[in-house]
Amino acid sequence: MKTARLCVMVLATVSLGGCGASLPSLSTGSLFGGTSKAATPVIQNDPTSRAIEVGSTSARAIKCGYNFDPAKLKNQFLTAEAATNPADTAKLTQVYDVTFNGISKALATKGTDYCSKAKTTRIKEALNRHLAGDYTPSPPEPVEQDEGLFGSAPSASSSDTPFNSKAPFEN
Repeated sequence: MKTARLCVMVLATVSLGGCGASLPSLSTGSLFGGTSKAATPVIQNDPTSRAIEVGSTSARAIKCGYNFDPAKLKNQFLTAEAATNPADTAKLTQVYDVTFNGISKALATKGTDYCSKAKTTRIKEALNRHLAGDYTPSPPEPVEQDEGLFGSAPSASSSDTPFNSKAPFEN
């Protein structure tokens, strides 16, 4: 009886062992010497994704002060989409408008620090592509990694340490 109970507990532990592997830095591959690579994001290139992309890019470009005609961009986009599938034009117009208005409203509360150099570079690239007739969605913006519990603690390799961090024999 004791052996059967032990076997059931071991089997349950082993079978449920991978359930907590949703942490980005911990996987069973890292425990057993394998590599754990982040999956590359797949860019969807369907009419709805393109409407969201163009609407959000237009709203962001307006926030950062780019000089372009947003109504003309919207009409060019919808004309290009209507050429391939005219039945979806009303739906795409609604998706575009909801995206544009939602992003515009959300950005209204952001200060001037929203338009950082990196962000304006991405907006400019996407806007130029869209104005040229390429409405393919941009790859997702890189997500800033959380530095964790000790992320803000100074390290020994930091160049701004106030003391000599070299060992005596490294002089």
